[in-house]
Amino acid sequence: MDQTLLGGRYQVIRRLGSGGFSRTFLVNDVHLPNHPRCVIKQLKVQDKDTGTLDMARRLFDTEARVLYQLGSHPQIPALMAHFEEDQEFYLAQEYIEGSRLSRHVEEGKPWSETRVVLLLQEVLEILSFVHGQQVIHRDIKPSNLIRRHRDGKLVLIDFGAVKQVTSSPLLDAETGATNITVAIGTHGYMPNEQYAGKPRFSSDVYAVGILGIRALTGMYPQKIDEDPITSELAWRQYAPEVSSPLATVLDKMVRYDFRDRYPTAQEALAALQNLPNPLHGLVGTQIYRTWMKGTRGRGPTFPGDDTNTAMGPTETTEPTAFADDQDSTSLFPVDLDSSHSGVLAASPPVEPKRSMTPGLMSAFSKRHSWLLMLATGAVLGTLGLGLGLWRSGFTIGFQPALLSGNVLPFQRAEVPSPLIDFGLLLPAEEKAVYLSRQGDRLWSQGRYPDALATYNESVAAQSDYAPAYLGRCKTLISLKRPIEAIAACDDALAYSTYYPAALRSKGNAEEQQGKLLAALALYESTNRQMPAMFEAWLDRGRVLQKLGRSAEAIAAIDQAIARNRESAEAWTVRGEATWALNRYDQAIIASEKALQLDPDYAPAQDLRQRARETIGR
Repeated sequence: MDQTLLGGRYQVIRRLGSGGFSRTFLVNDVHLPNHPRCVIKQLKVQDKDTGTLDMARRLFDTEARVLYQLGSHPQIPALMAHFEEDQEFYLAQEYIEGSRLSRHVEEGKPWSETRVVLLLQEVLEILSFVHGQQVIHRDIKPSNLIRRHRDGKLVLIDFGAVKQVTSSPLLDAETGATNITVAIGTHGYMPNEQYAGKPRFSSDVYAVGILGIRALTGMYPQKIDEDPITSELAWRQYAPEVSSPLATVLDKMVRYDFRDRYPTAQEALAALQNLPNPLHGLVGTQIYRTWMKGTRGRGPTFPGDDTNTAMGPTETTEPTAFADDQDSTSLFPVDLDSSHSGVLAASPPVEPKRSMTPGLMSAFSKRHSWLLMLATGAVLGTLGLGLGLWRSGFTIGFQPALLSGNVLPFQRAEVPSPLIDFGLLLPAEEKAVYLSRQGDRLWSQGRYPDALATYNESVAAQSDYAPAYLGRCKTLISLKRPIEAIAACDDALAYSTYYPAALRSKGNAEEQQGKLLAALALYESTNRQMPAMFEAWLDRGRVLQKLGRSAEAIAAIDQAIARNRESAEAWTVRGEATWALNRYDQAIIASEKALQLDPDYAPAQDLRQRARETIGR
């Protein structure tokens, strides 16, 4: 195999992994300039009879369609090719240079709460897109998340176990249940309904919650017992200092009954975004050590780090039923380390934390009050040190409880409690990312002036950070300032040539000014760049309807509905378009569907009333 070109164009460099159903290889694409690297997944078909080959072909066709649909997202590997050769099946995917999250989540080394919240938000943001495409991943776990080196972002891999909800003839529209009869996933990250072969979107939410619990407790999920009465995971005893708001969110994510969980990643993400700012805290307490470089010091968390790390390939998971032994599956037997070609050793971990002993605290309590001023100065002087520690692999956590009791010679109320936002003390590139995420949170809460100010701070920290300009654009649209919004979107596109979200937002700004043809052209460009983006199809259909091109509007809206059937606006626009074509029965059906989704949606109420009056119902 290594002596030939796969598919006539892929030259094998080395094997990356091998499992019961597939093998993965790192290859060069000799048909493209500079022979870029990519990853080839080969399905191993043991039995070449017609039935087995047909099943293998169906599985790979399904995976290829899903990867093509989802690969337009910047944190999901793009599909390069999909081909069959000599009754073998191959997928060629984008190669991601980075390190798997499984290298960072070490047993017995719990993460800080801050770091867990930020991780969960990042994973749920990707998964929200996946669920928006009516896809259930079914195998969320640390080894299927890669921290990409070039920008520090997580990439979700391994879509071999996916299920497209809309492909099921026995789909339950309310729950997202499918007619799958084989349990696929990884033991410890699978909820009970997935074991039964009936995954929902909330099954992925469960897995993300387990990921958070594993990081927070430092324990593999298989080692956490269930409550014998409720069957809920009894994980809180292993993280006694977790805050109540975060614990409540995690509890809901991992409920035994899927009906008690957040139904999709979007709802879970919203709950996390409403938590108190995880980077705020009280000064003068405790530093929690969390080695952010992962196992044996590998894996940069921030862009710009010059730490040499192992390279994790983009591998796709085969359907693996009930994979045991922590979170491993047969697809991931290779653990790249410093002995591997092209990998350099990193610096060793830092020493464990040291805390103030009770004897020292007792001695301190006997000092005169003037020592409080000295102590306060010392605490403030350590902020720079604390930031440096956090930047190099520590997470700073503060425990107000340590200020209570008779350890210190004063009551908490007698001492100011300044809020220190360590995100504002980060180096410029990281500060820009942090502020932009804060702006996103404020924008989602409808706090547009605050969001705009935060995005402006992000731009001030790093003048070429495209997501901050996009945030400005969206916020200015919300503030009805379309001319300024267009300028902000143009800045985003100047710094990121491939940015479908910025194209779409610029179209929103043009539409807000009444420049419908300009908006339509931008929406069409967005559709070409990212066919999976539901919102751009909806925008396109809405503008086409405003232009009186109702037949074209219906075609565009049908594309939107195929990607998200739960949008009351999409159904209403379809109803308006069918109304304009005198298809009143269809208009009523569309309006009633919209009102099922949102009974208070006024445009749908008005449309249904007009249609009924016209046909005399």
